[in-house]
Amino acid sequence: MITIGAVLLIVLIYSIVTAVKFFKDTGLSKEVKGNMLAKAFKAAFITVTAGWFFFELFMIMRIDPSFEVYRLVILILMIISFIVFGLNLKVQNHRPD
Repeated sequence: MITIGAVLLIVLIYSIVTAVKFFKDTGLSKEVKGNMLAKAFKAAFITVTAGWFFFELFMIMRIDPSFEVYRLVILILMIISFIVFGLNLKVQNHRPD
Protein backbone atom coordinates (compact mmCIF):
# COMPACT_ATOMS: atom_id res chain seq x y z
CA MET A 1 0.00 0.00 0.00
CA ILE A 2 2.90 2.34 0.72
CA THR A 3 4.29 1.70 -2.77
CA ILE A 4 0.99 2.62 -4.39
CA GLY A 5 0.82 5.77 -2.27
CA ALA A 6 4.38 6.74 -3.21
CA VAL A 7 3.68 6.27 -6.92
CA LEU A 8 0.46 8.29 -6.65
CA LEU A 9 2.31 11.05 -4.81
CA ILE A 10 5.07 11.24 -7.43
CA VAL A 11 2.57 11.34 -10.29
CA LEU A 12 0.47 13.93 -8.40
CA ILE A 13 3.46 16.21 -7.94
CA TYR A 14 4.34 15.84 -11.63
CA SER A 15 0.75 16.69 -12.60
CA ILE A 16 0.67 19.76 -10.36
CA VAL A 17 3.98 21.00 -11.79
CA THR A 18 2.61 20.46 -15.30
CA ALA A 19 -0.56 22.40 -14.50
CA VAL A 20 1.41 25.29 -12.97
CA LYS A 21 3.66 25.45 -16.05
CA PHE A 22 0.56 25.46 -18.25
CA PHE A 23 -1.00 28.38 -16.36
CA LYS A 24 2.26 30.36 -16.49
CA ASP A 25 2.82 29.68 -20.22
CA THR A 26 2.15 32.75 -22.34
CA GLY A 27 2.96 31.18 -25.69
CA LEU A 28 -0.56 29.90 -26.29
CA SER A 29 -3.48 32.06 -27.29
CA LYS A 30 -6.36 32.59 -24.89
CA GLU A 31 -8.74 30.56 -27.07
CA VAL A 32 -6.41 27.55 -27.27
CA LYS A 33 -5.82 27.66 -23.52
CA GLY A 34 -9.56 27.82 -22.92
CA ASN A 35 -10.20 24.79 -25.13
CA MET A 36 -7.42 22.82 -23.46
CA LEU A 37 -8.71 23.70 -19.99
CA ALA A 38 -12.25 22.72 -20.95
CA LYS A 39 -11.09 19.30 -22.13
CA ALA A 40 -8.97 18.76 -19.02
CA PHE A 41 -11.78 19.81 -16.66
CA LYS A 42 -14.19 17.55 -18.52
CA ALA A 43 -11.87 14.55 -18.09
CA ALA A 44 -11.37 15.30 -14.39
CA PHE A 45 -15.11 15.74 -13.86
CA ILE A 46 -15.86 12.43 -15.56
CA THR A 47 -13.24 10.76 -13.37
CA VAL A 48 -14.79 12.11 -10.18
CA THR A 49 -18.32 11.26 -11.29
CA ALA A 50 -17.45 7.72 -12.37
CA GLY A 51 -15.41 7.03 -9.25
CA TRP A 52 -18.13 8.30 -6.97
CA PHE A 53 -20.74 6.25 -8.86
CA PHE A 54 -18.75 3.03 -8.49
CA PHE A 55 -18.09 3.72 -4.82
CA GLU A 56 -21.80 4.30 -4.22
CA LEU A 57 -22.58 1.03 -6.04
CA PHE A 58 -20.07 -0.71 -3.80
CA MET A 59 -21.74 0.81 -0.75
CA ILE A 60 -25.15 -0.42 -1.92
CA MET A 61 -23.90 -3.98 -2.42
CA ARG A 62 -21.96 -4.08 0.86
CA ILE A 63 -22.37 -2.76 4.37
CA ASP A 64 -21.80 0.93 4.88
CA PRO A 65 -18.12 1.80 5.36
CA SER A 66 -16.90 3.84 8.29
CA PHE A 67 -16.31 7.56 7.98
CA GLU A 68 -12.55 7.01 7.80
CA VAL A 69 -12.88 4.66 4.83
CA TYR A 70 -15.27 7.04 3.08
CA ARG A 71 -12.89 9.95 3.67
CA LEU A 72 -9.93 7.95 2.34
CA VAL A 73 -11.79 6.92 -0.81
CA ILE A 74 -12.87 10.49 -1.55
CA LEU A 75 -9.28 11.69 -0.96
CA ILE A 76 -7.93 9.10 -3.40
CA LEU A 77 -10.63 10.04 -5.89
CA MET A 78 -9.62 13.71 -5.68
CA ILE A 79 -5.94 12.85 -6.09
CA ILE A 80 -6.71 10.74 -9.16
CA SER A 81 -8.82 13.55 -10.64
CA PHE A 82 -5.94 16.03 -10.16
CA ILE A 83 -3.62 13.54 -11.84
CA VAL A 84 -6.02 13.14 -14.76
CA PHE A 85 -6.29 16.93 -15.06
CA GLY A 86 -2.53 17.52 -15.09
CA LEU A 87 -1.69 14.66 -17.41
CA ASN A 88 -4.47 15.71 -19.78
CA LEU A 89 -2.94 19.19 -19.97
CA LYS A 90 0.49 17.67 -20.60
CA VAL A 91 -0.78 15.50 -23.45
CA GLN A 92 -2.71 18.39 -25.02
CA ASN A 93 0.27 20.72 -24.67
CA HIS A 94 2.26 18.45 -26.97
CA ARG A 95 -0.47 18.53 -29.59
CA PRO A 96 -2.74 21.59 -29.18
CA ASP A 97 -5.77 21.66 -31.47
